[in-house]
Amino acid sequence: MRALVLALIFVTACGAAVGQGSPPLPPPSPPTTALAAWKDFPANANPRPIITFGVTTEHIQPSGFPTSDRKIAWLCNKFVLASDVQLSTVVPGNAIVAGNRYPSIGSATAFSELMAARSGGGNPTDCAKAQPFVIRDARWAMAGFPTDRGTLQMSAWLFDIPEVNAYIGHSAVAPTAYWGGAVANEGRGARVGADGLTLKVPVSNAQPGPCGSDYTAAAAESDTAVAVAVKEYPHASPGEAVICPAMLVFGYVTVTLKAALAGRVLLDERGKVGAVCPETGDC
Repeated sequence: MRALVLALIFVTACGAAVGQGSPPLPPPSPPTTALAAWKDFPANANPRPIITFGVTTEHIQPSGFPTSDRKIAWLCNKFVLASDVQLSTVVPGNAIVAGNRYPSIGSATAFSELMAARSGGGNPTDCAKAQPFVIRDARWAMAGFPTDRGTLQMSAWLFDIPEVNAYIGHSAVAPTAYWGGAVANEGRGARVGADGLTLKVPVSNAQPGPCGSDYTAAAAESDTAVAVAVKEYPHASPGEAVICPAMLVFGYVTVTLKAALAGRVLLDERGKVGAVCPETGDC
């Protein structure tokens, strides 16, 4: 199988974000080893497997919290169910993601997992004194969750907190529906051009002067994934004392692929999955 995987790998060494005039800089080594973990991913499947970066959500009214004490209670995850809110392990039907149907979880499972995911916030002393918010309703709705193809609307369990016109929520999609059965660790993403071949990978301070850097990139491709490595060349010499503004200037390094990205997974050099967004517009 190793020989087969390697046979499907194409290497691209291209792309540069240059902050000042300089001779061509060597690109990093193409991250071919990152591709192996995704050799079985069905990139051309319809529907494509879901790769999600998170399964919880929240919404707070624009005016925020009326007092600092209520903000502390929120950060401390102090929530209780009203006596008439009944949770259940029974699923109401299939969960919907981008028009496709998937197995779902009940409200009791969603609430338990949501509380576990939100635990550990706040100062223990402050949390002990905080008065809980009361959840008045648990409803089946749609909400946006981050995936490797941008924010996707999914069926969700939302738990309403009228006191601050807010809700906390958890995806209603069963974990078995996600690729690998779990949430993925998000890495560096990119924007893809309309041709599917051009990736714009974000970098910082690609500008002239001692505070800037030059960047080069290289890509390794297989039938199932694309891995992109980025190498930075700071203009300042090691140990050189440079005073720079306390802000980042965002830019990108362009990588041209051998084949359109399509449904393939985008990886960084560490093998982490990145979000793919259109070159223009929201993600």
